[in-house]
Amino acid sequence: MSFMSKEKQDLKSALEQLERLVNELSSDDVDVEAGLKKFKQGAELITFCRSQLRKAENEFKKLKSTLETEEEGEGDKEE
Repeated sequence: MSFMSKEKQDLKSALEQLERLVNELSSDDVDVEAGLKKFKQGAELITFCRSQLRKAENEFKKLKSTLETEEEGEGDKEE
């Protein structure tokens, strides 16, 4: 498994966990302590997901920049 696909799997897993926590917190029978614990877990998952999405966004920006640089270089060769 490549590094990128592991990150993708981790993000997918975190989103699934977050969805479960939201569903659990939405139920009427959550006690305060358990609810607070789940809320904290949710906040940690959100922070993780945001971090992974920022990493992916930065990677896309790098790839786009590389492609644009290569296109500019090819344009110079055609002249």
